Amino acid sequence: MIFRNTAGLQDSLAFILSMPELCDITFLVGKDQVPVYGVKAILATRSRSLYQLVLYHQRQSELAKTTKKRFKKQKPSPNPNTLVIHVPDYEAETFRRFITFVHSGKVKVDINHVVGLLCASEEFQFPDLRNACRDFIDRCQGHSQRKMFGETARQCLKIFNFDQATFS
Repeated sequence: MIFRNTAGLQDSLAFILSMPELCDITFLVGKDQVPVYGVKAILATRSRSLYQLVLYHQRQSELAKTTKKRFKKQKPSPNPNTLVIHVPDYEAETFRRFITFVHSGKVKVDINHVVGLLCASEEFQFPDLRNACRDFIDRCQGHSQRKMFGETARQCLKIFNFDQATFS
């Protein structure tokens, strides 16, 4: 017999994100650089793209630290094991939802965030999230709701070469 309680696990993994002291990665998102927290091990195991992103920034951070040590002593940062990655092209709430999905496997998709989540699903290679976003778009009631996707959808189309019919 195999017993599974995935709902409790999903909630716990999502809850970790609200405790920065348990997270070892901080994304500074958008123009305002809003912090969104995560756990490197979870991010890296869920997506090869996220693994490569984390690995690249870890190497850059290590290079920067050794360069700074050579020239002058600096105050140690409050949490030296936290990796910081700037993510300027997403809205903070959309990216927070995406990271929550990566951690827990569930996400709230709505009209305000579906396009950003769709873009993130393409950029970081999450086909199940991409399919969920496309299903949401297909289920939008009327043409007027689909028009609400507007310019953001067109930008996503350009970046990821989506089929134009997805947003028409």
